Amino acid sequence: MSAMDMHAVAEQGLAVLWRVTWQGALWALTVWALTRALPRLPSSARAALWWLVGLKCLVGLCAPGLVRLPLLPAPESPPAAGVKVDTAPAHPDTALEAMRMDGEAPLVEPSPERTGTHGVVLGVLLAWLGGLAWQGWALLRSLAQLRRIRREARPLEDATLHQAAAALGRELGLARIPRLRVSEHAPSPLALGLLRPEIILPRAALEKLSPQEQRMALAHELAHVRRGDLWLGWVPALAQALFFFHPLVRRACREYALAREEACDAAALQATGAEPHEYGRLLLVFGVARAPAAAAMPGASSHLAALKRRIAMLEHAATDSMQRPRWIRWALGGLALVALVPIQVVAREPEASTPVLALAQAPSTTLKDTYVLLHSNDSATMSGSMEDLRTAKALAGADGKPLAYVRRGGREYVIRDPQTLAAIGAAFEPQRELGEKQAKLGEQMEALGEKQAEVGEKQAALGAKQAALGAKQGELGGKMGEIGLKIAELALARARQARTDGKESPEHERQEEQLEREQEALDRQMEEYSRQMEALGDEMEKLSEPMKQFTRPMEELGRQMEELGRQMEAHSREADKKVQALLDDAVRKGLAEPVKR
Repeated sequence: MSAMDMHAVAEQGLAVLWRVTWQGALWALTVWALTRALPRLPSSARAALWWLVGLKCLVGLCAPGLVRLPLLPAPESPPAAGVKVDTAPAHPDTALEAMRMDGEAPLVEPSPERTGTHGVVLGVLLAWLGGLAWQGWALLRSLAQLRRIRREARPLEDATLHQAAAALGRELGLARIPRLRVSEHAPSPLALGLLRPEIILPRAALEKLSPQEQRMALAHELAHVRRGDLWLGWVPALAQALFFFHPLVRRACREYALAREEACDAAALQATGAEPHEYGRLLLVFGVARAPAAAAMPGASSHLAALKRRIAMLEHAATDSMQRPRWIRWALGGLALVALVPIQVVAREPEASTPVLALAQAPSTTLKDTYVLLHSNDSATMSGSMEDLRTAKALAGADGKPLAYVRRGGREYVIRDPQTLAAIGAAFEPQRELGEKQAKLGEQMEALGEKQAEVGEKQAALGAKQAALGAKQGELGGKMGEIGLKIAELALARARQARTDGKESPEHERQEEQLEREQEALDRQMEEYSRQMEALGDEMEKLSEPMKQFTRPMEELGRQMEELGRQMEAHSREADKKVQALLDDAVRKGLAEPVKR
């Protein structure tokens, strides 16, 4: 793959990433507004709404086709520069060729490449790939930890718990009850496995929990299986990994995880008939001790604020249910359909394509003559083939004196009469003037294009800063997860000691306070990163305004170029008639000399 190909692929990938980034932000803000406007919305509905944010991001990134919304004005591409243009009517077998020549090949000087953005574009894309690799490594590490827990777990032999699981499964509507296993290393009850779900219970908890608490813990994990969280959780997990730099996507994934846990809490309360205060005590033991960031579903936040929210939700658990009201199901279904439609805001299509080179379109009339009007050895106007051009140059000789080479009815002529040549050249004069106007318009469009490129470079530089800041946020998130896990382990140890000794250890309390201080410091640092990311977003928004200002004059120049193209076509037809008449007159007057082979 060439460097240009790599740059094109990088630009395309970055454009897709940027499109999905702003669309994901729009969806996240919409869901946030809905959840604030409807505070009593069931937890299961809130979880579904936040899940749709992750789905929208994945669909936008992976969808092969897009629904294009033509909401932007259509900018025109500047024409190729450095082309001297003479035009003539086209022969039916050949397109019109009007060019400068060097030997036998047409010389077209390409417009200079603007390669300043190549490094920036590739740098941004590589930064994203690096962050993605880091996220993937963290996810694989968590998966390995869960797999180790599952491998070391042993079948549960308590028949009472098996009977309780069967009864709770029927109550929740499960057709198949997951296998129950027990583990020495699980920090809390876990639901694992996509094809063969299993529920793993901590052995220490089984020894300390009352039968009612054991049933509530079982009901919570069975609710995860009933809701399909083991499968559905992959959507926000992958979205968070792919858009690690996006604060709103990360927030959406956290809100999904928390709402999902609240929905399972409500389902467990309803299935067991327990009192909210009883379930609240269970959350104090397990609420901050979730599994390592998990296989298929990122765990709910381990921060104490999340635990407080879950406990507060228990007061309204009676209004939440796995059976959503019909209007909520219809609304979520409609939003899901919209989320599955990948959109792209594009420029409106122009009414007619703008000519790139100042070349007249081939007229529909059929010409009886093929000719080459040779101005010099490096410039010609022709309606014929390259072979005709070579013949004309050979007839002109080394001096390259002007002549007209004509092929008519199987016979060949050469015209050297100055008046006839001048008259033929005059027939193309309006087209040459139009070509000069087009060249000037092309220069203006190129200048605007360069200004747009400068703004684009600034936007790419801001994008690189956002990617770097996102990588820092991802690294900080990993540290917060580690501290959260330590807090969970410490909370479990405190609960065990409280049940054993009837009092809590001052050392445990001191360690927990220290971890909470570290967590708060990381929260403040994360908030600072979020403010910096928001500031970069504001700068990016400011740059979009000059880009729009360049687009409007570019569109006007495109319309002018289009009008010149129509005039060029009309003059081409008129010049065709004049040239044919001049050639007929030259043959009739004997000014056309037969070519001898």
